[in-house]
Amino acid sequence: MSILDVQQVTKRFGGVVAVNHVDLAVAEGQIVAVIGPNGAGKTSLFNVVSGFETPDEGTVTLDGRRIDRQQPWQIARLGLVRSFQTPVGFPELSVWENLMVAGTVRDTEPVLSALSGRWRRSETDANRRALDLLERLALENHLDTRLADLTPGDIKLVDFARQLMMRPRMMLLDEPASGVDPASIGRLSELIADVRRDGITVLVIDHNIGFVLGVADHVHVMALGEVIASGTPGEIVADQAVIEIYLGKRA
Repeated sequence: MSILDVQQVTKRFGGVVAVNHVDLAVAEGQIVAVIGPNGAGKTSLFNVVSGFETPDEGTVTLDGRRIDRQQPWQIARLGLVRSFQTPVGFPELSVWENLMVAGTVRDTEPVLSALSGRWRRSETDANRRALDLLERLALENHLDTRLADLTPGDIKLVDFARQLMMRPRMMLLDEPASGVDPASIGRLSELIADVRRDGITVLVIDHNIGFVLGVADHVHVMALGEVIASGTPGEIVADQAVIEIYLGKRA
């Protein structure tokens, strides 16, 4: 059963067609990747799905409900969250505080309570989830470190954890492995596999082909705004269209 359905979505920017009549379905519980060269339309597609851009044509549905005319915050409350190529967050707050703010999005506790020392000492669900995520990412020693003082790779991992604090049904990950060292990529891959086991669906775009092929169940390849190939990782690496258009050479 599909949790996300993109049907004939087109997005234009002036005379440039960034996304051209794209059809894409993501089954619940899958890890699906979208790959392609720069300018293929991957991030534009993500922006449409997550509500940051409105499609000129086509529809986007989440669990059967149209979301292509909703605001990003409304879509997030429905359980679809996203990351960005450049992580966002609160640089002057600690790692723990960044996670606590995200943990209030779908909870009843206000943000100020989340950041209070009283809540930190309490056994709230958000606090337990934050500590568990940081341990799984090997970041527990950075609990009180300012986000701005982390390495770029660790900031990416905190960004991923912050999305999980919102208890999503589906995550869109935009270049999560970009700028991340090999050891951290391994931790990231393990956590993506873990969240799938927790029932969270993942749609990811990334230029690190080894990372993508290692985590994805299904892969879509985009070029010039269109999906040119779809299949399992094994099918994609053997697809002649991918070899010629994406890799730029003949087999």
